[in-house]
Amino acid sequence: MRIRPVTPHVHGWLETRLSSKVMEHLWSCIETTRGERWNKNLVGHIDSSFKFEDKDDMFWEHVLKPHVEYYGETFNHEHTKIPMTGNFESYLDTIWVNYQNQHEFNPFHSHGGVYSFAIWMKIPTYHHEQNQLDNAKHVEGSMNSAFQFQYTNTLGQITTYQYHMNPDMEGTMLFFPASMQHSVNPYYNCDEQRISIAGNISLR
Repeated sequence: MRIRPVTPHVHGWLETRLSSKVMEHLWSCIETTRGERWNKNLVGHIDSSFKFEDKDDMFWEHVLKPHVEYYGETFNHEHTKIPMTGNFESYLDTIWVNYQNQHEFNPFHSHGGVYSFAIWMKIPTYHHEQNQLDNAKHVEGSMNSAFQFQYTNTLGQITTYQYHMNPDMEGTMLFFPASMQHSVNPYYNCDEQRISIAGNISLR
């Protein structure tokens, strides 16, 4: 008897720890190139979001562009359902910063474009402490303050993958297909803001 496990091809995401140089660049962009308020274009119930510029295309050229190439090498680009031959070129379409207060949240949603990313710049809470609060400690699962992906597995079941929000997640970027559903749950008992960056990559 010969047993061979078979794992079908699926599309995942990339998890990256950004360098201190890249983080310094992003903080500088947030502080010096803040543009229009972006809340009206988002589903998130959060305090404020603002567009900003990637100065000198540094983040695009040295971080995002290599991620587009690596994603294609790892998972391929078939999820886009767009002909990828010819003169198509990927580019950073939009990038914005989110300022989230306690009790605020971002429901499950997807983005426009081909790829999206999320970066945690500042996380003022600890997952374990958040899930010892009265609304969470006697329930199944630890949802307070979590970031989640949602997708359908090979059995047709709705499945989630959860990231626990702690300060050690600062500087982490998730890079994923723009159509992938994701959400951000609220946190509590903390007056500091959680600061994150998100953006979309499109084709032209």
